[in-house]
Amino acid sequence: MAGLSFLADACALIMFHGRSAEGMTDTGRSVMEEGDVFVSPITVWEITRKVSLGKLIRPVPADYSGDFSAWLSDAGYRMLPLSWSDCERANSLPDLHKDPMDRMLIAAALGHDMTIVTNDRLVAMYGVRTIW
Repeated sequence: MAGLSFLADACALIMFHGRSAEGMTDTGRSVMEEGDVFVSPITVWEITRKVSLGKLIRPVPADYSGDFSAWLSDAGYRMLPLSWSDCERANSLPDLHKDPMDRMLIAAALGHDMTIVTNDRLVAMYGVRTIW
């Protein structure tokens, strides 16, 4: 996997850090542990929104007292900036996926030649490399 950049979706972060990563492949777990993994601001918004609504437990270690963004940085994830081009590209994609968050990740991955860490089978229909 050397030389590849990876973009983790919300499910990848939640499952990998929520202690239920047994559904991930060994390769997917290895990427999350050791790869060059980026996280989009869209994913941070999606996760923190679900936490604020009580639909999700914050996927960070129980003893971590900082906010989710700080934890992502401390855990070694890198921020993938959200560009105007990514936003425009998301609206030009075929209407295969209805989730606007996933459409933004797909557009960013296409624009930056990245592999998305996801278990969402619809993502690959856009020609994006995926790994789980």
